[in-house]
Amino acid sequence: MAVTKPGTPAPHPAVSNFGFFLSIEQALPGSSSGNAPVELLMQFKTFSRTSLGLVIAALLTACGGGGGGGSTDTGGNAGNGGTQSACESTDGAINQKALASENCASLSSYRLFADSSNPTTNPNGTGIPFDLNTPLFTDYATKYRFVFVPEGEQAQYSKNEAFDFPVGTVISKTFSLPADTGVRGFDNETLIETRLLIHREAGWVALPYIWNAAGTEATLAVAGGASKRTIVHNGNQFDFTYRVPDANQCKQCHQYKAVSGGSVSQITPIGPKARSLNGNFDYALGTLNQLTYWEDAGILAGLPVDLNSVPKIPAYHDGDEQGLYSKSEAELLDLAKGYLDTNCAHCHRPEGGASNTGLKLEYWRDFESDRYAHGVCKKPVTYGGGALSFDVVPGDANQSIMHFRMNANTPLDKMPMLGRDLVHAEGVALIAAWINSLTGSCTL
Repeated sequence: MAVTKPGTPAPHPAVSNFGFFLSIEQALPGSSSGNAPVELLMQFKTFSRTSLGLVIAALLTACGGGGGGGSTDTGGNAGNGGTQSACESTDGAINQKALASENCASLSSYRLFADSSNPTTNPNGTGIPFDLNTPLFTDYATKYRFVFVPEGEQAQYSKNEAFDFPVGTVISKTFSLPADTGVRGFDNETLIETRLLIHREAGWVALPYIWNAAGTEATLAVAGGASKRTIVHNGNQFDFTYRVPDANQCKQCHQYKAVSGGSVSQITPIGPKARSLNGNFDYALGTLNQLTYWEDAGILAGLPVDLNSVPKIPAYHDGDEQGLYSKSEAELLDLAKGYLDTNCAHCHRPEGGASNTGLKLEYWRDFESDRYAHGVCKKPVTYGGGALSFDVVPGDANQSIMHFRMNANTPLDKMPMLGRDLVHAEGVALIAAWINSLTGSCTL
């Protein structure tokens, strides 16, 4: 079943000073739904929000990325010689000072959202919601993503990699768990965690925040966390342990090695790539292509004029597995490559954490000329495989290690190893249909 995208206040893309108008719109009386008239916003067109203009100190990052040094704020004056913590700053709609320099103990200290207890809508400043064509699976949780690019700055388009975002950019992703996946939306869900990626002068910093039981505050959790949860999916109840990754685990998925196969890596975003954003989103003003919207909002530069030249992962959501039987071999390949790109390729690529496995699952990689890199008749490098011999056996999903590991739930067998406690049945069904559609044979 497709995840319902959250609504968000957003001015018309053609309005100048985009981030400032968004802040004004949220402040206008009676505009809590984010639908203040553009004409009224135009009265403010000669104003602009104060730019970032901050001196950024090198601090210790929670996940080891960014290369800074410093202490995490504890709600007081930690690590700053007794002066006021930046986390206590009240300047601006968003606490840019704290974002630039401190790992605040409370998510609310950054003031990224108009309602600090609802990080699923109404972003402050230049915040814009976004989604991926094919979702990244995390125990059937709903994801609410926002990007905050400093006013006057732009991300640079890349055809294959995540966009190059300027210093000061923040990407937030909130995980919210519905009691029943058939009834989603903020009012029917429990907030679990919000992860921030903050681009500081020394690099990207990843900060995980866990929400309290009341859903009123999220607290920095460098050590991660685990909690017992229950969810109903397709009428079946699942009891499981939801796991928030610890600081050291952040980099396992978000690492990028500039030198393929090298040992030096850095934290980088993995979601906002052209191929995952090249699709429609339901904004307050209507349904628009996300890449075009970002360009019109002034936060993306270098987008090709012809969107047909921009790669596009096909959408695959829970419920779509019902129609797999009617798909052609080419369609199944496209869907499978898109799913594997979103859920696996950030590690399974030459620049990723699983580069030593030889499995390369980027969407742009041609399948027919490099079937082996996709796992076809490839023996595992770091996994025993048991009675199974190849990652992908054409025409036989049940004899394929890829299918087995996606369908497994034991710690040493399951894949991905992080980010899920439940099996994504719909994803397993897609990969099984794709493998079974392949022709050929493997030789031991």
